[in-house]
Amino acid sequence: MCTRESFNPESYELDRSFWLTRFTEMKGTGWKVSQDVLQKLLKSLQVNHFQEDKQFLGAVMPRLDIRMDTCVIPLRHGGRSLVQTTDYIYPIVEEDPYMTGRIASANVLSDFYAVGVTKCDNMLMLLGVSNKMTDREGDKVMPLINQDFKDAAEEAGTSVTGGQTVLNPWIVLGGVATTVCQPSEFIMPDNTVPGDVLVLTKPLGTQVAVAVHQWLDIPEKWNKIKLVFTQEDIELAYQEAMMNMGRLNRTTSGSLLICLPLQQAAQFCAEIKSPKYGEGHQAWIIGIVEKGNCTARIIDKPGIIEVAPQVAPQNVNPTSGATS
Repeated sequence: MCTRESFNPESYELDRSFWLTRFTEMKGTGWKVSQDVLQKLLKSLQVNHFQEDKQFLGAVMPRLDIRMDTCVIPLRHGGRSLVQTTDYIYPIVEEDPYMTGRIASANVLSDFYAVGVTKCDNMLMLLGVSNKMTDREGDKVMPLINQDFKDAAEEAGTSVTGGQTVLNPWIVLGGVATTVCQPSEFIMPDNTVPGDVLVLTKPLGTQVAVAVHQWLDIPEKWNKIKLVFTQEDIELAYQEAMMNMGRLNRTTSGSLLICLPLQQAAQFCAEIKSPKYGEGHQAWIIGIVEKGNCTARIIDKPGIIEVAPQVAPQNVNPTSGATS
């Protein structure tokens, strides 16, 4: 995936100060229900998901329980499973509708990749159009969002065949991804053993980079950080964050974290950085799996790894290609 020329609102007969994030009041993960509340909401639905794995044609067919983002449901025919996920976001990047659509599509597909599923049979798009938009804004912006949602889906080897569009106070972007798999085509996320290591495949800090970029136009915010960061620093971090969010997670990883045996982790990091196997993006070994009660612990003095921006040249047209 290459970058494209920055979105210019005025070229679409929009106000130069047009921001997509004006049409949402939610930022980052602030719109998500807490895990405690979520478990209570899902309690009535969990009965059938904690039963023993079903058997078809003599083979045990595993299923993911309802707490996972992706559902894996054994089918009646041929020992196959239905894999399905739905997800949505609010606009994250303020001025670029094209990248916003791409990020929304990648967000849906990443749930598949997180369980090792690399093929998607079909996608539907869920779109909430803000009733706070003028007719001109909606007519100019929403087709761009739709286009890159579709482009990212096609880059992943699938297509968007329908969906649902509604009027809403905020812009909402998401979709449903569906595929049918053999047991060998997905990985249940419960195979870690003590001694495995955790590999981070994308840098953290995306939400910080996006938020700080918005501060450039808020004098009281900008004045607090301008002695620490230059505008160029912030622009580069923002571009890097945008590209990472729009990059599909399909190559050898599914999400931010992947768990591997120690002896394979170094090779994995080398391959994902290699243009031959990955996209030339770095990965980092950041933790180790220990025997315990399924909790995470941060060491007392964690190291900080600075990530150099890897933004491609500007003013090029978007193209399809291998992505991770």
